[in-house]
Amino acid sequence: MSRYTDINISTPQILTAASNTLPLPVVDWTLINQTSPTPLHIEPGELPKADTVLVTWTSAEWSALDHVMLNSLQERFPQDRDWRKNWLGYADNHEVSPYCESPENAPIFYFQLVSVNGADNQQQRVLLVKSQVHLAHPPWLSGLESMTDILLRKSEAKRIISTGTAGGGSITDMLGAAIVTNKAHILLAKPENEGCPYNHHTFTCESWFPSTSLYASTQHALMFAMDQVWNNNTIDDAITELNQDPQGDQSDNQPTYTYQDLINAPLDPANLKQAQIKVSKGQPLLTTDYYFIEGKEPSDPYCFLEMDDAVIAHQAELAGVDYAFIRNVSDPIVVTHTANGELIPDSVRGNWSGIIYKRCGFYSSFNSVMMCWAAIAGEGENRE
Repeated sequence: MSRYTDINISTPQILTAASNTLPLPVVDWTLINQTSPTPLHIEPGELPKADTVLVTWTSAEWSALDHVMLNSLQERFPQDRDWRKNWLGYADNHEVSPYCESPENAPIFYFQLVSVNGADNQQQRVLLVKSQVHLAHPPWLSGLESMTDILLRKSEAKRIISTGTAGGGSITDMLGAAIVTNKAHILLAKPENEGCPYNHHTFTCESWFPSTSLYASTQHALMFAMDQVWNNNTIDDAITELNQDPQGDQSDNQPTYTYQDLINAPLDPANLKQAQIKVSKGQPLLTTDYYFIEGKEPSDPYCFLEMDDAVIAHQAELAGVDYAFIRNVSDPIVVTHTANGELIPDSVRGNWSGIIYKRCGFYSSFNSVMMCWAAIAGEGENRE
């Protein structure tokens, strides 16, 4: 499982390996003199009006979003599912069909509505969205464009924020780091997305950037230190899992990988004792329609790698809506060679990245949702 495959909730998936049994913690908002978001009533059959749309993509991300924004006063375990019953589904299959086993009656997204108390004491209405439409899966580009248009048109939101998991763009981006940017570059390769008139384009929101005023306090008091779930014990289990996998190599001489082969700076538990926040205003993310993990530094100048956001930027610009992107590094840069200099096959690197996501994506997503909350709640403060 990876951020590429963890998107269809028709078949529930276990988000972490059995050895990871820690829940996401209760959020003690009083530590930073704040209050939790408040659920708001939604009229049946309507998509509510909102100030901000906050959209996420995978099932791991969705659980973290629900935990922080709706159920922060209870612990959240990876296997918890009952909370999903409280989300409403939006289905308008005349416009777009979702990517799932039975699209005829399935929602194209799930939603909830909360109020967030801003720094100026103004209540902000935030429409929470779990998308069932994706750039890298059917119905491809046109489906994602249509879903975004529906959200922006019917909610009448002034801004949209996309959040979720991502690949690291730099060796200094640690596992679980949360990164914000206002700039997105798109690079499409799938034949289903041929003809995109803005392929290879870059989009920048010049009119707005999320508030940074609450980032430091949120980072130090509330965000999740990834060494709680990625440490020497869990790394040993993860490496064992990798070595037990066929890895696409059918020979009798499959290599056995070690800690020294696989653990680079972003995966070193010594670097994960404090969650990392990175403000990358003006540095583009990279949107692809294929699963891409980096091995060294050619992703520069991209602050992270993901699979939807530049389309959000394009549609938001057409609608005259501000946009930003806040993602967590669930897939850090993966080494390309062993400690002895042997090339690691791409299939092995992909498996290793998926094992990291399976064990850590649920927890790293908590950090990017907390950063989203801080960005929204910080509105009204003086900022750069």
